[in-house]
Amino acid sequence: MWVTRVSINHPVFATMVMVALTVLGLFSYARLGVEPMPDVAPPGVQIWVNYPGASPEQVENDLAKPIENAVNTVAGVKRILSRSDEGRSLTWVEFRLDVDTTRAMQEVRDKLAQIRASFPRDAKDPIVQRAETENDEPVASFALMGQGRTPRELTLIAEQIVQKGFERINGVGRVDLGGTVTRQVQVRVDPARLTAHGLSVDQVVQALRTANVSVPVGTISNLTSESIVRVDGRLSSPAEFARWSTPRPSAVRSPASTASRRSASGCSRRRTPTSSRSAGS
Repeated sequence: MWVTRVSINHPVFATMVMVALTVLGLFSYARLGVEPMPDVAPPGVQIWVNYPGASPEQVENDLAKPIENAVNTVAGVKRILSRSDEGRSLTWVEFRLDVDTTRAMQEVRDKLAQIRASFPRDAKDPIVQRAETENDEPVASFALMGQGRTPRELTLIAEQIVQKGFERINGVGRVDLGGTVTRQVQVRVDPARLTAHGLSVDQVVQALRTANVSVPVGTISNLTSESIVRVDGRLSSPAEFARWSTPRPSAVRSPASTASRRSASGCSRRRTPTSSRSAGS
């Protein structure tokens, strides 16, 4: 062979080539970026939508399903996973490896913009971000317990102290809370009494929404200080809700009853496999 012939006829040249290859190999090995857990961005995006006060079933029907149907038409979608928590929807979209994630993210935003008007009025705008990991599993989980503390008190401690403390740690991307307890006031409407007063459910809802507000009205200042003036009309107890009047001269307690309760967070999961597509609609 010619390699053998050149090596025999030109031993110095062959030696120099071998030394050069060895030096080049050592140099490349030293600069080779090998890690046990390399930072690899998967071809996927996450879609977050907050829907305050909605149950997991409502979130699934009003947000998760419409989002899945819309995003499923984007070119290059491999599969779609969704999770419906109380007051929040998360949809994870995985693309094929040959898909440009930046372009796909823009297409996802365009699809969401087309269906945004069909979302419930209380739903927030969707947040689209590049997915970090497919399963998005937490690296650490903690339980908060305390003797003599109510579930609501533990929830406030977790939200105001623990969560904010972890979020200030350098390198922490997101801190999620589970099992929290939210205080709610339920207004149960009596259809017969509602009809007798000539009211509709929408009128009762609008009256409560109008009443439960906090509005700044200006400032009061003197030579030494300045104070902010705010009209705080937020309702905090069932009795306050019951005393509020609906558009007609009738208190809420007349056609409806009020009750206070605490709601624990829950979740609902969905998995939607899809076939690959070569073109978007």
